[in-house]
Amino acid sequence: MRKICGLITGVLLASCSQENPTLLRFELEETGIYAVQYREADGTFTVMDSLSILGNDIFEVSFDTVQMLSFLPIEGELPVVHAVIGPETRELIVSKDGFISGDAENNWLGSQRKMQLELISFIDSLDAIKSNYKDSNTFEGLRALDSVFFNYADAYRQRILDSLTSAPGRLANLMTVYHRIGQNPVLEYAVDRDILRNVNDALTSLSPYSKDVRAFNMWIGEFEETYAFTVKVEDNAQKFQTGAHFPSFALESPQGDLISLERMSLDDHIVAIWASWCVECRNELRTVAKNESMDRWILLSIDGLPQQRSPLGEWYEAIVTDKLGGQHLSDLGGSRSIIIETLGVQELPLYFKVEKGIITKRVSRVEDL
Repeated sequence: MRKICGLITGVLLASCSQENPTLLRFELEETGIYAVQYREADGTFTVMDSLSILGNDIFEVSFDTVQMLSFLPIEGELPVVHAVIGPETRELIVSKDGFISGDAENNWLGSQRKMQLELISFIDSLDAIKSNYKDSNTFEGLRALDSVFFNYADAYRQRILDSLTSAPGRLANLMTVYHRIGQNPVLEYAVDRDILRNVNDALTSLSPYSKDVRAFNMWIGEFEETYAFTVKVEDNAQKFQTGAHFPSFALESPQGDLISLERMSLDDHIVAIWASWCVECRNELRTVAKNESMDRWILLSIDGLPQQRSPLGEWYEAIVTDKLGGQHLSDLGGSRSIIIETLGVQELPLYFKVEKGIITKRVSRVEDL
């Protein structure tokens, strides 16, 4: 019997001290080798061991806090298996079909895998029907197939939400959250925020030292930052419309000079929001540069990391290549730019006409200025 042991709150140990380790039985008919990995508190993964599956295998696993393990095949046609193991976990079984069971946590992991496989099979069957469907005149059949999928997706989503709300302290919920966030059937942070925050609170209360829980804390924190940023953008998109004072903020020139954009100094100016990667922005601004002076133009770029490898170089190259006059400023903040947040930028390009510090026009096409 092979032992897999770890002190997950500290360093990995080479021996087991737990008196009642978890028995993990593999009833797989396939043979091969697994890499065994777990998630660190910073969200990265560490491979802690490898397991050879020979048939009717039994392993002992010991952790001093609840932890999710992933068994990833590196040799042979083995199924991916996830397991939640803690000090109170006694015996888990991986069936010949690759479904894990043994307690509430792992039964839910087994159900998730079954749901995922059924979803893939269902989507494949719909795609097969669509690929052979002759309905070019009405598309009624295709719409009906889409309706079938949406109904299935709604039921799938509801089953996930039921588990998140009824058992928020279940660590196995994290697997479905990670798999479905932003996917279809979807979990969406802005929509499901209260549920996901409640899950985070429950897990933190029950298993504060679990690396999985600490990684989820970090994940929630990142989504909270994005959520707060998005809300601010939406609010400012409504705030800075025609008739509002143009806001004051400081940005840098391509040469690195910090320049304060004071609203009262803006009199009969046009402020353009653009980026070097925005094709429509550059086409419109090139046309302006060819046909008129840009002396009263201020061009605010939302170039930046991590979307671009060399945002300063790409920004400067676009200015020179397109022969864009005017004053150029940016914070190179990319999708988190203070320009986006402060002005409520939700589309590119975006233009403001400012007279005596007051926004007189906010438009998305240069011809509307």
